[in-house]
Amino acid sequence: MTVYVLEITLQSPLTPASGEDRVGLVDRDVAFDDLGLPILPGKRLKGLWREAYCDVVDAWELCGKSDIPSADAIFGKVGQKSDPKGTYMHVSSAELKEASSLKPWLQYLQHPPDAKLSIEDIIQHFTTVRAQTAIDRLTGAAGENTLRLTRTVQVGRVFRAQVSFVNPPDDEVIKGLARGAAALQYMGTSRTRGFGKVRCRLLIPDVECDLTEYVLNHDALPSLAGGSPLTSTGPATRPKTSHSSSLHILRYRLTLKEPVVIPAADGDPNTVATRQNVPGSHLWGIAAWNYLHRSGHTATHPDFCRLFLDKKLRFLTAYPEALDDGSKKRLIPIPHSIRKFKEDDNLVDLAESLTDDEKRKPKERLDSRYGRLDTGILKTHAVKTERNYHHARAKDRRKGRALGAGTRDGGTFFTYEAIQKQQIFHGAVLGAAADLMELKKWLKGGDLIGLGRSRSAQYSTAKFEWFGNIMELNERTEWNGFDELETPPDLGNHLIITTMSPLLGVNVQGHPTACFPECELAEILDLDTSDLKLLRSYTRTELVGGYHTHLRLPRQQWPTIAAGSVFIFHIPPASDEEACSLREKRLLQLEHDGLGLRKGEGYGRVAVNRQGGQPRLTDTPEESLEDVSPEPPSGEPNEDILNLLCSVVRTRCLSEMQQIVVPVATEVVEIPNSVLGQLRLFLQQNSFVENWDAFAENLHNLRDSAKDILTKNEIDTSNLGISDLKSPLTLLRLFEEVWNTHVKEFEDRWGDEAHAKMIEMLDSKHKANMCKAFLGQLLTTLYRQSRP
Repeated sequence: MTVYVLEITLQSPLTPASGEDRVGLVDRDVAFDDLGLPILPGKRLKGLWREAYCDVVDAWELCGKSDIPSADAIFGKVGQKSDPKGTYMHVSSAELKEASSLKPWLQYLQHPPDAKLSIEDIIQHFTTVRAQTAIDRLTGAAGENTLRLTRTVQVGRVFRAQVSFVNPPDDEVIKGLARGAAALQYMGTSRTRGFGKVRCRLLIPDVECDLTEYVLNHDALPSLAGGSPLTSTGPATRPKTSHSSSLHILRYRLTLKEPVVIPAADGDPNTVATRQNVPGSHLWGIAAWNYLHRSGHTATHPDFCRLFLDKKLRFLTAYPEALDDGSKKRLIPIPHSIRKFKEDDNLVDLAESLTDDEKRKPKERLDSRYGRLDTGILKTHAVKTERNYHHARAKDRRKGRALGAGTRDGGTFFTYEAIQKQQIFHGAVLGAAADLMELKKWLKGGDLIGLGRSRSAQYSTAKFEWFGNIMELNERTEWNGFDELETPPDLGNHLIITTMSPLLGVNVQGHPTACFPECELAEILDLDTSDLKLLRSYTRTELVGGYHTHLRLPRQQWPTIAAGSVFIFHIPPASDEEACSLREKRLLQLEHDGLGLRKGEGYGRVAVNRQGGQPRLTDTPEESLEDVSPEPPSGEPNEDILNLLCSVVRTRCLSEMQQIVVPVATEVVEIPNSVLGQLRLFLQQNSFVENWDAFAENLHNLRDSAKDILTKNEIDTSNLGISDLKSPLTLLRLFEEVWNTHVKEFEDRWGDEAHAKMIEMLDSKHKANMCKAFLGQLLTTLYRQSRP
């Protein structure tokens, strides 16, 4: 994979709007990540970059030249067909240049329950809130109900976005991107009102070579800019045909590096909802693409047909992974038979034998979708999702915005629901041992892959890795969410089937239907269909679809039995011990093979007799698998995090001081305006002061009438609402006490070494300036009070 960097430097305040507001705070908010760091969404970057490049192409053609690639050739177009030999460009969301050094510390400092910093602290450090209003032309006054608050990212901030290619791009593509970056000069909202001016450059990472500057000056690329071709792998060794009937399992993990949109078959026309797992069909497609990408592999070869079309490899659904008791566990869909009592939130499994009193109590469904059963306790985990707002602009670039769905080619507004990044999903592949060994050769672990929708910008990137050894699936090793039982509980003549993935079935006419395949189950158990008696069931249904990338067509939507559905059957007893042993083998084989259609894509996985045993779930509360508190990053805190912490302390201290200015002003004796002016002049003349001692020393230059107000007159602090303050205090002592209160708060939360560095920076850079800001606001309040 070839990677470049798009660097964006803000030359004016920028509002990369999130599409949301915060009632009482701002009317237009910026886009930021889960830590509070501002971001520039990748889809917008790519769209703006494309428009800027289109302007370059138009200018090039007006000059009578045509030797420049089209925008479609560089940025692609909607519905473009996949080609393993083509150049695919992916633009990630742009993050702050210093984000990589800040994130480890912020994850540590913001982790609940003892969060040392909040998201609001981080947002306030990097942004500023601006007020705007409309002026009435007739009266010259502000119009009613026109005040709007807009949050902007501060001038001078530098953002960087990764621009990656599956195959190395040619020189003309890179030159076109460099020219387009130079033409991209405005982004965000309110561009005609002084906001959103930027300077963009295309860089080569590591060497920090500015390709944009070089291309503009020389109309060529530097010698180090040419991408080296992919390392030749030589003739690929074909997978060996395995004649073994033994089924093996190979596990994998997906760590989301960007938000991922895996479309679900619901939502309104302008909203794409996401599944909360990664279907096996996605990895099936990725594996097939990697197979065909290797030299000598074709879609007509018998090995391809055997592995992918005849489903000799089964790609199971990847479910969330969470830490439990210090180890990583693959979670399962929570069975729908598990409910909670409304009166006390204790859980009950309706698949168990209940007392009459338990049957009468009102019950409700659980909110969480995934969890694991551990010795009679249900531990749950919620997949984190987010909503992002986008709009497709009008086809006419002169409009510069979306005109709405009612206008032809006018663009539209739409919403993506996505799984948040940094979450981990755990899946598995079933097959013969030799086939799994070959799979690991042409689908290597540690690679970045694309998942779901909108792979060209902002979404889809995930790290894929294999883990563990190839194991023979001869025991109950696939699912570890049910107490990790090696043998099923003895349920007598009851058979409990729990679906671990959507189950696809058909009716007698062959049409898709969401009904349990009782005939198939009876055949596996060597029973007549009449011998299976459904006692009760706890089910849900859903639609599953998909997309044929090579055909550029959606797949048929199937009604299915949802994962977590529970069916309880009565079956006749086994005639003797040999028949009982044979039935156990068949039930184990049922877990390995599954039920229904499209088993190769992970559908139809079931668990047999995992519920209804001991210990009972009844009368136990739900437990949440919370994230484990991260360890503090190794090494000393860098200057970026120290500057941020200094800013947070300064903001909190000033905010608290602003709250006590009014009661302090009421304690100060009446001061003539001449003295107030003298004090204000003193503050202005000492703007160069950078330390507290020098500032305090300069107070001796004041006249006694002004100096006494700051250093002698005592203020009663008993009614200021700050318990740590002593009473009474002079104004300067009042400042020091409030300041030291916040510094002490951080000292209690922070490590000794890091705290010492932070205090050193605070005392040397901010203390005197903070005092001047407080005194300046106090003088303003006193001046207002002195006016009639």
